[in-house]
Parts: sequence; C-alpha cells; structure tokens
Amino acid sequence: MENELVRLKIVGITYNQIENGMYAMVLEEEDGSLRLPIIIGYNEAQSIECMLQKIKTPRPLTHEFTSEILGAFDIVMESIVIKQLENGIFTADVRFRQGETTCVIDARSSDAIALAMRTDSPVFTSRELLERCGIDRESFAPKNLHAPSRQSIPARKAIERVKNSDSSPYEGESIESLKRMMEEAVRMEDYEKAGEIKLEIEKRHSDAD
Repeated sequence: MENELVRLKIVGITYNQIENGMYAMVLEEEDGSLRLPIIIGYNEAQSIECMLQKIKTPRPLTHEFTSEILGAFDIVMESIVIKQLENGIFTADVRFRQGETTCVIDARSSDAIALAMRTDSPVFTSRELLERCGIDRESFAPKNLHAPSRQSIPARKAIERVKNSDSSPYEGESIESLKRMMEEAVRMEDYEKAGEIKLEIEKRHSDAD
C-alpha cells in the first residue's frame, strides 16, 4: 500500500479560522471520499482561486508566467506527488520532461498544485499518506469552502478590517458603484482592495437573502 498512488482533485479553498491569514486547500481522491486539507498562504490561495473561478487577471500571475516558460521551452509537467515531511509540512515531487530528459524537482505543495492546474497535470499522493492524514468528506465539509462558483476568497486585510470595524467604508456606495470600484482595483492590480470590495458585495447579497 505504501507505494500505491491515488489521484487527487482540488475541491476548493477554505479560510483557516485558527491560523490568521492562512487558507486550507482541500484535495479529494477521485474515486473515494477521503479529503486532504493542506494549509497554504494567501498568495497561493489567490492563484488557485483564480483558476477555480476562471478569473483572468490583467497581468500574468507568477504561476501563469511559469507555465508560459515551460511551454516556450517544450517542457512538460508530467505529474506531481504530494508528500509529507517529518515535521508535518506537505511538499511535492514535481516530474518534468523535456524530450527524452526527465527530472524530479522538490516544490511547495501549493505552488505545485497552482502550476498543475495551469498545465492540466495530474496530482497524486500515496495511499498510506491519504489514509493517515485524510478526512472523510462527511466529517470535513466546511461551510466556508470556496468551491468553483462566483464567490472569491477574502483578502487578509479585508478580513481584519471587517473584524475590527463596526462599519464598512463602503456603506454609502451602491452595488453598481462597488462593482466599478472593484474592476478598477483589479485593473490597477490592487488585489487587496479588490478583495475587500468583493467581500462587501458578497455580504450585501447574503444580507438580501
């Protein structure tokens, strides 16, 4: 069982209420119910979220840039295998091929997943790791899981401003005005501000429901 590989799919991202400013990337075995949550940072969560929501940023993010380099030099990302170090940190072996030459490079699991999503590369882990660290979907179905949808992950500063303030700086703005402001923030690559405005829009839609 130790050497058996299990293919995984990403099912979404959830905000980690325990570790401030961190997110959990949730992976799940393709032919089963075990889920593997991996703690990642905001930048990686944003990159993965853009792929989940099919968001096109005005300028390429780091993982888009990297995938373009791979394509320009005919380098194929064949697969990634999620592993766990002795200290509990998840990492990944990424297998690349260029012509007849192959190599395996160590990477952070979040970077490997973000790049795999852009290159349609398969993601695996060992059956042993999944059964040791995995959680059944019935036991791990967080309400704030951001699966592919129109929702977006909240930015770190936006979360803190919402938590530490009784009022929103956008109270006097209409929904249409907020959407224009959000588009302008994205155009200016101010993703923290765009995330804050997006959070305000989603809050209003939630209150309306």
